[in-house]
Amino acid sequence: MYKKISWTQIDPLFHDFQYLTDQDIIHYHLEYSKGGYQKSPANSLILNYKKGIEHRNENQWYYKQEAIKSFADLIINTAIGDNCILLAGATSKRRDSQFFDSRNDDVLRIVNSVTGIPISFNLEAIQDIEPVHSHGGYRSPNHLRGLYTFTPFESIPKIVYIVDDVITSGSHFVVWRDLIHKAHPVVEVRGIYLARTVGEDFS
Repeated sequence: MYKKISWTQIDPLFHDFQYLTDQDIIHYHLEYSKGGYQKSPANSLILNYKKGIEHRNENQWYYKQEAIKSFADLIINTAIGDNCILLAGATSKRRDSQFFDSRNDDVLRIVNSVTGIPISFNLEAIQDIEPVHSHGGYRSPNHLRGLYTFTPFESIPKIVYIVDDVITSGSHFVVWRDLIHKAHPVVEVRGIYLARTVGEDFS
């Protein structure tokens, strides 16, 4: 029995996602805006989820772990369907980096342990990348191509759900979608995001 979870599907025209098409199916749960932890409960959850790895041995790490559990719980209580796989969105660091943040991987491990839905970590950064939010502005898909790699699935699903924290312009989703389609042209690629950014001056 699922809890009632409120997801919103992105309309690229209505939500001003210039890089997405009307064929892209992406859902988000919260709205994340400029203003820090105190701005809203949504901001608090997102910022704790994205808390840097340098805080691992501090008391505040507890809040990151709770945010990871919260995102996992949202997915666990959503009817995903059959013949699909959950693919962790790539973070800005290589997996062998000492600063690699496994937050998306951790969410999927929790979901898999409860639901049995297949998961994958086949998407990753080729090199350490400066996060967009650290310097402001958006990157177009053309600026991101070549920075990520995708390892083809051994068992090809019907639907791949990319699971990531925040969608701002859709450029990362487009690049990852295209990488997956290059390996598996007929697979449907969808997105599950904890939040989308709101506010035209948000960067």
